[in-house]
Formats: sequence, structure tokens, C-alpha cells
Amino acid sequence: MDAKAPWNLSGRGFILMYRFPQEFIRESCFLPDEWKDLKWSGLGYVMLVDYEDSPVGPYHELLFIPGKTRLGGSKLGTITKIYVDSIDSMVNGRNNWGIPKELTDFKWTQEGRQHLIQVGSLMPWLEIVLEPGSIPFPIDTRFLPIHLQQELDNQKFRVSPSGKGTGHFTLIKGITVDPLFFPGIDILEPLVTIYADPFRMTFPVAEIEPKNGLNLTPS
Repeated sequence: MDAKAPWNLSGRGFILMYRFPQEFIRESCFLPDEWKDLKWSGLGYVMLVDYEDSPVGPYHELLFIPGKTRLGGSKLGTITKIYVDSIDSMVNGRNNWGIPKELTDFKWTQEGRQHLIQVGSLMPWLEIVLEPGSIPFPIDTRFLPIHLQQELDNQKFRVSPSGKGTGHFTLIKGITVDPLFFPGIDILEPLVTIYADPFRMTFPVAEIEPKNGLNLTPS
């Protein structure tokens, strides 16, 4: 399925916020070699998302953003590792925004307030148990804006997704990660973890240019 941007999505998900050590970012976060010597700062994110509605149907997603660095004169984030369980999401994410989506299996179960999420084909390489609190509060990317630069297939993509919803502070009850597949966040403590349910998100059309700088933004 060919699904051009912009995309409007809705669902639920967990947002884990960190300040990652520089050495962890360089050694464990799947950065391209040319970005390993850059200075990274600000908040980094891990997101586990259950998209209930999207232009390519329902799917799950796990992604990692190490923080921000200076790229082309701007402070920008980048997604260095991301998995989905939808071929259409994978293909369109790469084509629309240069997001390097990979395909794997997800299992998301809930008992009471606790969520067990397992990620990985054949055997799960990430398992996490999360328990959201009961007090809701509004969340909105206007207060923590996300500006991304992705590089894929000799092209640069810049996009600023936006979203809002209802948040709940969350406890992590247990986590294991195989660092061969995803950054080893089980050795770190997040600053805060939030469960967003429900939320809505928009991914607009990206600004696209080849690495020689010629603008390829769709008209």
C-alpha cells in the first residue's frame, strides 16, 4: 500500500524520557559512523506505541531517539533504531520520512493496569512491564517539540511530527533488552515514563534533499 504523507494517527503508547550519557550514545545507540563524534544533548526518548488507526491500518512500533545534535545549523533529533510489525508501515516510513523501520513481531498484553510488551521474532529480545497511574493530565508536543533529521538512501529528510493526548505517570516494573537488537536501556533509569492513552499524532510531509543540498520537497 502506497500511503503518502501527511499521516494522521491515533492510539496509545509509552514514552520513556532519558538523558543518555555520551559514551552510551556513541557505543550503544546504532548511530551512523559519521555521527558518533557529535555532541548529543537534551532529552532522549524510547517509545512503545500501539497505533489503533493509521493510513496503513493498526500496527505496533518501538523506537529510539538519543537526543539532539547540531545538523546543518539546527539542533535536531534522529531515530536511530525503530521496529514495526507492519510491512506497509515499514515501506512508507522509509519512503516518506527516511525513517529506518525494520520488521519484527510484537506481543502486547494487559492485566489490570499492568502492560506486558514483548518485541522480537522467534524469541523476544525486549520485554518490559509497565504500570500506569490513575491520575490523568494533558500532554502536547507544543511544550516538548520534536524536530527530526533522517538520512537514508543518500537523502536527508527533515520532519516535525506533532501530537497531543492524555498522559499518566508510569512505573517500570521490569525490563530486559538484548543490545544486539536495541540500545541496552535496561542498565539506565529514565527521568520519567508516561503512558499516553488516547493520543493523536500527525506526521507532515518531509523536507527532502540529497546530500548535495538540492531541495526535493514535494510540491
